[in-house]
Amino acid sequence: MGKEQKRFSLRESILSNIGDFFFGEQFNIPPDTKIGILELINQISDYYEEGVHLYPEVIITNDINIFKTIPNRLFIVKESVLDIDGFKNALKLCAPLAINNWVIFIEVKNNNLTFGLVSAEMTETSLSLYTQLIDSQVELGDMKLAYIKCLASKIVELVGIKSRVIVALTLDDEKKVLNDEISKLSQEVSKQCEGEYKDKTKAFFEKILNEAIKTGHGNLIGIINDDDDTIQQLKEKLNDGIYLDSSIDIAALVRTAEQEKTNETSVTLKAYTSILISMLNHDGITIITDKGRILGYHLFVKSDDNADVVGGARARAFESMKKLDLKVCFYRSQDGNIKYYSHE
Repeated sequence: MGKEQKRFSLRESILSNIGDFFFGEQFNIPPDTKIGILELINQISDYYEEGVHLYPEVIITNDINIFKTIPNRLFIVKESVLDIDGFKNALKLCAPLAINNWVIFIEVKNNNLTFGLVSAEMTETSLSLYTQLIDSQVELGDMKLAYIKCLASKIVELVGIKSRVIVALTLDDEKKVLNDEISKLSQEVSKQCEGEYKDKTKAFFEKILNEAIKTGHGNLIGIINDDDDTIQQLKEKLNDGIYLDSSIDIAALVRTAEQEKTNETSVTLKAYTSILISMLNHDGITIITDKGRILGYHLFVKSDDNADVVGGARARAFESMKKLDLKVCFYRSQDGNIKYYSHE
């Protein structure tokens, strides 16, 4: 007697979830669109172009006019018939250009594809396109969208106005979701900022931390109370590395850029942002206060080599960070594993 055969397909499971997602969004799509989106998810989950790791983000929409709901810059690359190859071609042609907050868009309309790039970066302090379209809950009417974003190696987010799906193209243990941890980290970095620019500072850090972490090979970040005694105590315990003679006050730079809105203040903020990203992606720990000031980077903590810790030097350093006077400790490994620890 033949044995009963069971068949499980990761591809079919993901296709089913994509279909459920679009149904929940009331976004009517042709069959080829569902398969094309699966191909996009599969490719951007670990995308390389000529040996360079890229992190393109993609917006699927039924109406390109959706971008008129927010300030934007947009250019069309190509129009083609709606088929699976059209989706692949859109990613191939646009992914190398989808950097510095440019996002790929694909309009699916009347069995045609129109694709190109769009940016909401009108000023240095502009909210990200993701934040403006997804988090801000803009009124879209009959216009629909699906935002596709790689969160970690083989982990992709598919999100719309109503629904969110995390697609894991791996059998490894599920990693923490990067977006959630970055949001919490940004909240802590701006916690003691005062006045009307507090939310703007949080959103700015969220955008920059996302950019830094995507392009780096692992990170260690510590958040500390912006208090002279607490800072001095940390410097005595964590003394192997670089403390800046004058802190970089990112929160103040954001506030000035928003108040004055001049080319000079925007360029100044951009210049210091570039330095911050480099610090975050340097070996060692970057220390930031809860008022948005950068105190130091390339800092090393003595690790307990006998501790029962899975992972390399960065993972052991994270465990040692938890014993310091830090409000929050953040760790991201090269393969995208995330750890977040709060003393509060």
